[in-house]
Amino acid sequence: MIFVFVPTIVLMVTMPYLTRETISFGVTISALQFHSEPLRQMRKSYARISAILHTILFIVCIICLIYGDEHSKQQSWIIVAYSLVMVVISLVINISYHFKMKSLLPMLPIAPEPSIIAVDTGFRKRNIGLSSNWFLIHVVFIVVSIVTVLTNYDLIPAQIPIHYNSSWHVDRYADKSYSSVFMPTLIQVFITLVFLFENWSIRRVKQQVQPTNPNRSIRQDVTFRRAWSCFMITASFLVVILLFVVQLNMISLLNINFAIPMVLIIIAFIILYAFALSFWAGQGGSLLERSADHSSVRPVHDDDKWLLGMIYFNRKDPNLMVEKRFGVGWGLNFGHPVSWLILLGIIVLLFVVTRLRG
Repeated sequence: MIFVFVPTIVLMVTMPYLTRETISFGVTISALQFHSEPLRQMRKSYARISAILHTILFIVCIICLIYGDEHSKQQSWIIVAYSLVMVVISLVINISYHFKMKSLLPMLPIAPEPSIIAVDTGFRKRNIGLSSNWFLIHVVFIVVSIVTVLTNYDLIPAQIPIHYNSSWHVDRYADKSYSSVFMPTLIQVFITLVFLFENWSIRRVKQQVQPTNPNRSIRQDVTFRRAWSCFMITASFLVVILLFVVQLNMISLLNINFAIPMVLIIIAFIILYAFALSFWAGQGGSLLERSADHSSVRPVHDDDKWLLGMIYFNRKDPNLMVEKRFGVGWGLNFGHPVSWLILLGIIVLLFVVTRLRG
């Protein structure tokens, strides 16, 4: 709970401080407006309210887990319910501050639109992401896990563990079958494809070059993309290893006393890696090479294409991925038909996993 949810809560609370200086709660502004006193107070207010609500919710969740029945599915449902409520609280706060920001915008110092738009025509040729060939290592590891399971299939017990309680005792089993023992492999393949797509997208997400200081903004963006490309490859490989460890434990080829620490260490490393990267670079590398000179020019904005400042919907934009306006990283362009195919694929996979585990 600590390693998974506390960093997540910290990221939610500090979100306004990690965004670009030209975005405030999903609304396009100038850097000068971003550093104005009203918006400073808004960010402090957001952080304070968000911290209070998420801390209270986290404490309630911990208390429920302590007094819950660890020998039933109750604790799993508590964590699921907590995760959903945490997301709802975050959405409500973000939406309320988005509308507050829109109402405050006319009262801020006037920010003229830029007279020029800067574009780096050689951006795609830059070394802005690691090669997707690195994912071949994932493929080799997945093949090794498949061969390992097939070689030892006859030795696998008739009942395999698929769930543990908080004391790390098995509380749910599944009948031995190819679908049950290869479920981790299916997830390995899916995770690899998702992260491969993310790494591919990093090279193709449209650039955001600031006309007032184009060279600095390009350096920030390139460093940001390379850093997250490295994260995509590293994190996905660690998840593949994690699932292999889970699979070996399921088929009794790995002791639970070794498997559990391995799983916890991998999860903690991935989360802390993403946490450190977010605070080091910020969104789009905005925390890198920060300048004391704040431009009064407001970038060319497309706020009308962003629903509630969070969901991008633009049928005329050929880009499938765009930079998020809330948080760090990239999101889907829901005006692109492929976005809906991706969501459908995730829903189908979740349905299949649920059916096989049930």
